[in-house]
Amino acid sequence: AVVSTQSTGQQSEVSAHALSSTPTLAILDVGDNMRAKIYAMLYRIGFDKLPPLPAKDQITLTLIENYLDFKVGEVWEEIVAELVVDNITPIRSDRDALQEVQQIIAAKSEAVKRHQLEILEGEQSAEEEEEQACYQQIRSNFKQWEQQNASRINFISKTSDYETLQMFKQRQSTLAEKSRQDPPSSAGTVEHNTLLRMLTTTVHSGRHINIPLSETPPPTGGNTSPHKILPAISPRSR
Repeated sequence: AVVSTQSTGQQSEVSAHALSSTPTLAILDVGDNMRAKIYAMLYRIGFDKLPPLPAKDQITLTLIENYLDFKVGEVWEEIVAELVVDNITPIRSDRDALQEVQQIIAAKSEAVKRHQLEILEGEQSAEEEEEQACYQQIRSNFKQWEQQNASRINFISKTSDYETLQMFKQRQSTLAEKSRQDPPSSAGTVEHNTLLRMLTTTVHSGRHINIPLSETPPPTGGNTSPHKILPAISPRSR
């Protein structure tokens, strides 16, 4: 993608238009192709509002975006060429102005060229990153396969070789011992007795309480129990 502000065959025919009032080739080129219309349409849409494009299309879009600047520079190049053909020497101020215009055109061309190279380098870097990601995925899959293969070999060794089985069993016991926590120290602690003193009952209390009244047996036909049965006191009755 090389940008050039000079069109081929234009300088060879500049002498034919130098002494004529007809438009120059740079002006005629505007109506002969669709470049001006494409530039006007994309300018109206907005170059920054376009969807993401491939690198090749981005390079073409860069040329279209700077179409007007290149066309103006092309017209100035024709003006300078016509002055040379007509053997006209500009005055110092005009000559300085023409030189400044040529420098601006050259700087613009170099800037567009650098931008195009940056696009190509960015695409190459993205392709390299994608390639490295693919290689990393392959390495990860291969490493996982190696781990599965090693696990399968270890399982076969433990089930087919008695010595290997004993070795793994000893290793498992050692790891189990290391994983156990040390018993807490009893220094500085107070142990509380869980038994209550003067405890006179060994069963759970029922819904009734038996209270002995006297040692005299009750009359016949009455309550044969030597205790009077009272309902248990509920918390609500207190």
